Amino acid sequence: MNFREFRHRLFGIVLTPLAVFGPFSFIRVWANKLRGVTIKKGVWIGYLAFIDQPPDVKESLVEIHEGVGVGFRNNIFAHDSSPVWRGEKCVFKKVVIEKNVYLGANVTIMPGVRIGEGAVVGACSLVNKDVPPYTVVAGVPAKPIKKIIEKDGKKLVVPLE
Repeated sequence: MNFREFRHRLFGIVLTPLAVFGPFSFIRVWANKLRGVTIKKGVWIGYLAFIDQPPDVKESLVEIHEGVGVGFRNNIFAHDSSPVWRGEKCVFKKVVIEKNVYLGANVTIMPGVRIGEGAVVGACSLVNKDVPPYTVVAGVPAKPIKKIIEKDGKKLVVPLE
């Protein structure tokens, strides 16, 4: 076993549980950064949130920008292993969560999704398509339900037109 293989096994044994079960958000953020996830400043990660970053993939598959809140028990997937059952290769797709996004509790994000700046994803939603900026989405699959606008220096949530 060479050093690279040893490091990957160590990351899997130590960092993944810390990234999911760490007692504080800053520990979960730190462990996910060491696993290879790109996380900017001011990110909060809730307890039991799983962010997919296979140890044998060199590039960051999940990118989380400033001011993002990742809720309790979220799942962010960056790969689809179902083709393996058909004898094909595993599919990897980058997930991008832009600035000031909030993900409610128990949200699942599928590979290849981009969540626009300022968007809000309701609890227990399945996000399988891109979310436009300043939009509230919810449901399985997640669909836009409201728009976030700025009026007189305040952010307001209004129904879709």
